[in-house]
Amino acid sequence: MRIVIPLLVLLAAPIGRAGATVLVPTDLRTLSQEAQAIVRGRVVDLEPQWSVSHRTIETVVSLEVDEALKGAPGGLVRFRVPGGVLGRYRSVIVGAPQFVRDQRVIVFLKGRAPEVPYLVGLSQGVYRVGPDAGGTGWIVTPPPLAQRRAPSRMVRGDRARVPLPLDRFETQVRSLVGAGR
Repeated sequence: MRIVIPLLVLLAAPIGRAGATVLVPTDLRTLSQEAQAIVRGRVVDLEPQWSVSHRTIETVVSLEVDEALKGAPGGLVRFRVPGGVLGRYRSVIVGAPQFVRDQRVIVFLKGRAPEVPYLVGLSQGVYRVGPDAGGTGWIVTPPPLAQRRAPSRMVRGDRARVPLPLDRFETQVRSLVGAGR
């Protein structure tokens, strides 16, 4: 009886698959060198779909390209991001960015046809672009883990996340892309 009860409890326990997301902090240099394409543009469409395994949901983001900082992607780029909402199902992946239509971003992409590209470093491969305080220009806000070389705590108001003017950011990325050749 001492063996039977624990054995029954063990057999009755739900068996599931454990999963985890691990984000290794990366810097702009690494993103620029690992990406096969770097583009700035506006989100024009979001298409949630089942993954190939039909176990998770991924979202295909369509980006109208304003500027290519690396590669020659054309006028419209499509890339996939894990997670999304499909009918009554929602899939949330820690570290995966979320997008909305008309949002302006700079994305670091990897993957070659016929594969749909994906973001390098999940949310670390997305830099948000928005109007500056005066409304006369654009600024780029780095993601929370950007420019960290070693694991550390995230701090509200971190000076490493100070927004940069768009032209300065793009010049910096182009120089890093050139240095990686």
